[in-house]
Order: sequence, then C-alpha cells, then structure tokens
Amino acid sequence: MKTYVFLADGFEPLEVFAPVDVLKRCGAEVIMVSTGKDLFVASSGSQKNIIKADVMLSDIDYKTADLVIVPGGYPGYINLRENKEVVDIVKYFLDNDKYVASICGGPTIFSYNNLVNGTKLTAHSAVREEIEKNHIYVDVPTHIDGKIITGIGAGQA
Repeated sequence: MKTYVFLADGFEPLEVFAPVDVLKRCGAEVIMVSTGKDLFVASSGSQKNIIKADVMLSDIDYKTADLVIVPGGYPGYINLRENKEVVDIVKYFLDNDKYVASICGGPTIFSYNNLVNGTKLTAHSAVREEIEKNHIYVDVPTHIDGKIITGIGAGQA
C-alpha cells in the first residue's frame, strides 16, 4: 500500500509518526510529503521539531498511491486545508474511491473545502462546529465512513 503523509509547518508529530510507524511495520510504502518551500518542516508546540520530508508535493505521482493522510496540529491543519494542491489531491482520492485518513483538526479539510458534504466525520472537539456546517459530527474516537477514516486526536493516530 503506497501512502502519502502531507506535512505542513505546525503539524502534530504523534499524528504523523504513529501512523508512519504502524504502516511501515505492516509493509506499506510510506512517503512523507512537504507542502512547504523545502523538505524541512517544523512541528507544532513549543519544541518546533524540524523533520526532513522524503519529497516535495510537486514531485509526487499521487495517482499511484492508495492512501493519503492529513494530520492535525495547529496551524498545520489550516496550512493543509488552504493548500490548493493538497485539496485537489484529496478530492481526486475521494472521487476515485481511494482512502483518505485525517486526524484532529485535519478533517476540516472536508468542511472548509465543501468535500463529501453530509458524510459522518469525527475530529477534535475544538473544530466540531466547523465540521457540523456541512457534515455530521460523530462523537467517537475514530470513525470510518466508506474510505474516509477520521480520528479525534493524537491518541487515535
């Protein structure tokens, strides 16, 4: 399974590295994708850990992947949902019956961009009202609606 994990400045480290670790242990090809100016991306929080992504967004062949992951973290999830290329890729995955996983504030990519309106999603409680604008918020730790997988936070990563 080929997986792209989108990274933007302000990402939540656990919401990136937990799924990366588990997927790699299962034999998946996991590629961390920088959506910024270069391969180096800063995490959220006071530490501002800098990690080096595997590839730039402009260099991926997203049509060959099976799964994309949109992590949370502030302001990382805002940077991702406002990135037209990321949104277009997520839309492609939704339109082509491929998997999209998102955690914490990440699921706002659906509501902010009017994608798959009416579906059931979970997310961090801080973004509940935003999700409820055009989706059904489900108050559970993890939720699967078709090929859309959402979680409330780092504990569900």
